[in-house]
Amino acid sequence: MPFSVDGVYTVRNIGRDLMLDLRGDSTTEGNQIQGYPHNGTQAQQWVIKRQNEPGSTNITVSMQSNNNGNNGNGCFAVASQDSGEPVVYTRQAFLVDLVGRADDNHTISFTLGKKNLVLSIPNAKDCAVKLENHDKGSACQKWEFTLVSKLQPISN
Repeated sequence: MPFSVDGVYTVRNIGRDLMLDLRGDSTTEGNQIQGYPHNGTQAQQWVIKRQNEPGSTNITVSMQSNNNGNNGNGCFAVASQDSGEPVVYTRQAFLVDLVGRADDNHTISFTLGKKNLVLSIPNAKDCAVKLENHDKGSACQKWEFTLVSKLQPISN
């Protein structure tokens, strides 16, 4: 299980082989979250912290951008819980649930959203990350998490 520690992770879409990416590394409210080829930038790094009770088998996490610009460390959200809705950057905090699949891959859904809607990259041409109705066989809805670094303790 890849979430033994809170940390900075990269998140790769299995079906498109693209990274979860903050378009243009911009922290402008409403900026599109996209799939983009791996480039090692902070736009592709996400701070992931467990938010569930210790010992729980659920994986409820917060995912924030690792961008440390003027408005860095925002989250992502959607305007409405509908299939096809684009996922965008926001300063509001949202929790997401990670549902483990085969080979340590996960689907991502909003904790307070409709459970059948998951993050996906449904279109190879524009690579926008969107909500999509869960399809068990769709690799475009599966995500792989790789630890970049552990979070450092806050010093006084």
